[in-house]
Amino acid sequence: MGDRYRVIYTGQLRLGTEKSEAIENFRQRFKVSEEKARKVLAASREITLKKELDKERAEKYRQALESIGMIVRLELMEKKLGLDDLSLLPKAEAEDETEEAAPYSADSPTVASLDKAPESAATPTCPKCGSETIEHDTCQSCGIVIPKYLARQAAEVEQAGAGSSETKDPYAAPQAELVGEVERGELADPITRPIGNGWKWIARGFWHFKQNPLAWIIAVVVWVVLSVGLSLVPFVGSLVITLLSPVILAGLMLGSAAQEHGDDFEISHLFSGFSSSVGQLVLVGLLYLIGFFLIMVVVGMVSGGVLVGMMGGMDAMQNPDPSTMQSAMGVGSILLISLMALGLSIPLMMAYWFAPALISMEGMSALSAMKLSFSGCLKNILPFLLYGIVGIVLFFIGAIPVGLGLLVVMPVMTASMYTSYRDIYYA
Repeated sequence: MGDRYRVIYTGQLRLGTEKSEAIENFRQRFKVSEEKARKVLAASREITLKKELDKERAEKYRQALESIGMIVRLELMEKKLGLDDLSLLPKAEAEDETEEAAPYSADSPTVASLDKAPESAATPTCPKCGSETIEHDTCQSCGIVIPKYLARQAAEVEQAGAGSSETKDPYAAPQAELVGEVERGELADPITRPIGNGWKWIARGFWHFKQNPLAWIIAVVVWVVLSVGLSLVPFVGSLVITLLSPVILAGLMLGSAAQEHGDDFEISHLFSGFSSSVGQLVLVGLLYLIGFFLIMVVVGMVSGGVLVGMMGGMDAMQNPDPSTMQSAMGVGSILLISLMALGLSIPLMMAYWFAPALISMEGMSALSAMKLSFSGCLKNILPFLLYGIVGIVLFFIGAIPVGLGLLVVMPVMTASMYTSYRDIYYA
């Protein structure tokens, strides 16, 4: 038997490809339900779509999926010996012969049987140095990102063994069913994490930063410079910054996801949020702006009422005395009003926090993303409390050396938003 391949969707779409359009094209091409198509396209990490394919059929799948706008790769599978050859491989081949118009099934028992590792499987080891100290797909001994290393090796094998055969219709939809197993998890309801994960999010954010610190620093500096420039334009500048911030943040989340897949973070990721769901991302900024305005109105009304009450009601308002007004608004009143403003702002930030990631990676609407973001934050108040305290300390320390430390702190905290999103919404 010749080499066998698996077709892997990286969880990313080509720039310029709308996720909603890709879902519809996927549904039509492979004759599956919209729910199942959305399940595949919603993945932000690698999933195996098909396995046990010869080179020609694997290439046919890849070309069909790439025509939709999906970024896929082929991975050479290890040859199975003994019992695997006698039981699993013939079963897979038999299914290929009879599955010609089979519907997509994400829960296919065949998928589980093909991928199920033996119970006595050895501890995972680094394919380069053999070390067992592996954390988050990264070897702690030699420093390689394992998925990236394996993908590079697979590409070399493909180049070495590529044949000259061509399919008659490279863009024709494969007729066999696609395997729908999500190897690295699927979006789930928000998961409650322990308080210690607040620190782990930041630590993992630093991992993202140190993979390509220069690109992270330049990307953040470019956005800060653009923000400062826009803020100089009265009223309009601040409005534009608020509306575009979710788009920029979505791009940085996509860059973090690329690193998780074994790719590099690039400066161009800063603007990759403009490639899809721009309208929904801008809507998040608009809803945040409206929420902030309402909070200011409420705070203004309450602070005015407090002032009037402390000054003696309407008589004081009719005969205002500056000295009386100054003494009335004491430190306690200012503190109380500030705490109220903070208390009203926190729920708004909770709804905003994960919305850009949920929209850009999961294809959700602005309202649905903000609801799910609020729920995720609400279920993780304790880790977010630790996260916030550590973040404030880091920003304070980073600002001490003429603000130079912020060149590290800001990218780390930005990447930590992605790591917390993955931790909370993926089992």
